[in-house]
Amino acid sequence: MEIVDKINTQEIKKAVSPKKLIKYNTIPFFKLIKFSIKSITKEVLFYVLNALVLISSIAIGVLLAYSKSGESQVIMFNFYILFFVCCLMFVFILRMIQFFFNKNFEDKTTYIVLTNQVSRIKFFLAQYVLIILIIVINVGISFLTINLFYSAFNLLKYDLFILRMTVIYSLYAILAGFLLTNFVIFLIFSFSLQTTTIICTLLLAISFIANIPMSFAKANEKSYNIQLQNKQLFKLNDIYDAYNLNKSIATGNIKYKYLSKYVYDNFLKAQMTQENFNSPENILIRTEMWSKLGLISKESVVINEYNLKLLSKPLRDPTVPATWKTGDEFNLQMTLNKTFINSKKLDGLISQSTIENTKNILKDFKDFTAEITNHFNDNVQFEKYDLMYDFLFMESGIDKSFLEKNNAANHEKKYALKDQDIKTFYEYALIGRNNDGFKFSNADSLVKNDLNFKLMYTARIIEQYFIKYASNYHIISTNSIDTSTADWKAYEKGRSAMQILSYFNLYNGLWMLFTENLGFYKNDIWFSPNSDSKIYLENQKNMFLGYPEYKLTLNNQNQISKDTTSSYIKSWYYLAILMVVSFIGFMVALIRFKKYDFK
Repeated sequence: MEIVDKINTQEIKKAVSPKKLIKYNTIPFFKLIKFSIKSITKEVLFYVLNALVLISSIAIGVLLAYSKSGESQVIMFNFYILFFVCCLMFVFILRMIQFFFNKNFEDKTTYIVLTNQVSRIKFFLAQYVLIILIIVINVGISFLTINLFYSAFNLLKYDLFILRMTVIYSLYAILAGFLLTNFVIFLIFSFSLQTTTIICTLLLAISFIANIPMSFAKANEKSYNIQLQNKQLFKLNDIYDAYNLNKSIATGNIKYKYLSKYVYDNFLKAQMTQENFNSPENILIRTEMWSKLGLISKESVVINEYNLKLLSKPLRDPTVPATWKTGDEFNLQMTLNKTFINSKKLDGLISQSTIENTKNILKDFKDFTAEITNHFNDNVQFEKYDLMYDFLFMESGIDKSFLEKNNAANHEKKYALKDQDIKTFYEYALIGRNNDGFKFSNADSLVKNDLNFKLMYTARIIEQYFIKYASNYHIISTNSIDTSTADWKAYEKGRSAMQILSYFNLYNGLWMLFTENLGFYKNDIWFSPNSDSKIYLENQKNMFLGYPEYKLTLNNQNQISKDTTSSYIKSWYYLAILMVVSFIGFMVALIRFKKYDFK
């Protein structure tokens, strides 16, 4: 209170003539800020809001530590930043500006301005800098508190993603606080306090509904069917999923990114579709794809099983001896000219690999095998039994793969096994399926041990995950869109309207600046283990926050452009506009303050 000691109320009243006026133009800028700090620290609400910042930061730090996945951490943290920026900081800034530039004009703390002892610009800037400083300090305290409590409750283990997330949050919160401060200062000097409060209340409400129009538009688009010129129909959502996944793989924003890119790129290069995926030509291409990694051994393996008891035989296969009946015992021989290697050999491949990319792909393959094995409680063969047959490399022929009846006459002794025979007794032993074909009462060991190629199942699961999206992307990107259909016209009309609205939806654009830089926790962008090809690409989105939303753009052949995922308004556009508006608002407030009549 050094200034108050120099100038008191009586001195203000006596300062009538220029001769008696005491000049304090040399009062340091720092002392003005110090004086303002002493004033605001008398406000009870100042302590309440600071306490809320601290408590909420502790709470989110602890919750992040106990969160089970990166996906849930992102979802949780997005709600926290909504609360922090749109509630805590909003009220904090509004209250500070009302205190410094409204309440203080009504009491004796404005005597410096009234007596012209300090230039108005200097006084204005001192209050302004203090507000910004308080915002920065609160954000800094929040940043440190979140990270300290996350680390403490996570047994001092730390995830760099949490650090990245909190750094981006801190920078965004400071930027949003800066822009909001300039806007509210502009309002307070342009309108009455009541009008300013109403406008700020509306702005607070808009911050929670800014993304609702786009959410409604996307919900409406779920029913749209887009037709290609070749008459194929695709759900609009499937088109977006195909292009979103293509971008995620290209940028590495997906779990097991090396393995994903390897498989996906090979499918696109071979122009595979779901319709021709199981053709002999494509099975050969897929086999070679895994062989290049060393996952398939080309050494023949002979599997023998003795004394299999027959339950039933194929009824419509004339090559099966008619005298064979239930209860007969058989020896089986199966020759496989290729097989997938085991986990021990995979470890050897990884340690011996000298090509970095290949090594990374194999590591991803091993990690995914461990994940899928754990998910299905080491019973992947039972859960994914139908994925066996593409990679059953059995050599046919009476001397290679056959059934041999014990104690039988020569003319009925041997039978050459077919792939369908293996499928029948395999499925009967695993899931009890009673199809027409060979079934044995004691083939469990043969099926669950000798025919359980665990890494083969990993390869087939990965293939099933990606073929739908690779197939869709290939077909859609190489065929023209029929733009005359009602659904395409409705889609274009709706997206064009949203695009026009987005030019003016600056609040949503400001949120997009945060979400675009934060992104998602990429290690949780992955397929559902219980599904053939369902990937969660947007589970981490928050319905209240704005995200880059692109429109499907067509080239001169009416094909979807390769770079269509980039056809959205960039976040720097909104930032540039907001900075210009913010600067104008600040200058208007400064000019009006200089001309303000305090009498």
